[in-house]
Amino acid sequence: MARRIVDVAVIIPDASPVLTLARVGRLDLFETFVAPIQIVDQVYYEISKAANDPDGKVAAWLAHRGDAITVIETMVGLGFRTRLMRGEVPKGGNLGEIAVDEYATQLARAASRTFVPLVLFEDPDVLETRIARLPRVHLLNTAAWIRALALEGVIPDGLAILAAINAQRSSPMLPMERVGRTRHVQSNWIRRPLT
Repeated sequence: MARRIVDVAVIIPDASPVLTLARVGRLDLFETFVAPIQIVDQVYYEISKAANDPDGKVAAWLAHRGDAITVIETMVGLGFRTRLMRGEVPKGGNLGEIAVDEYATQLARAASRTFVPLVLFEDPDVLETRIARLPRVHLLNTAAWIRALALEGVIPDGLAILAAINAQRSSPMLPMERVGRTRHVQSNWIRRPLT
């Protein structure tokens, strides 16, 4: 049977891709995705708190792109917000990862066979999470995403963006992509311009 090429929903499993692009002033790159962007509530909290967004770039981006971003509610996030409302100061720790694992469980149980989550990440630890082990998941790190956009001619300054990102890191981020494949589905996240 021939594989179908499907569009994907972009899932951001941790704050790193958003905060990194905010630091180099390129949150506009998220507009290159034609698919909806999904962020679990706990990760949304992490990217939008003032300590991680001191100059308000992420807040402005969220306000601008709000219609294209879906915040996925989780029990983890609900529990965290409940504690905040009580005046407690809960430790965030790994709550973002736990919330993403909760969402991955929901996807494993109820997602359509033609739904392919594109997981945009930076930290290689994401590869050990449940969402990375879903059968149809398409894994794409920020470096591979920017590199592909540059190679396809979508952005002219991809190498400069990667250099700016890597200048802030202790070791360079190398491109990593693993296409989601099953017997019926092959994922594709980039739309090439019609000629």
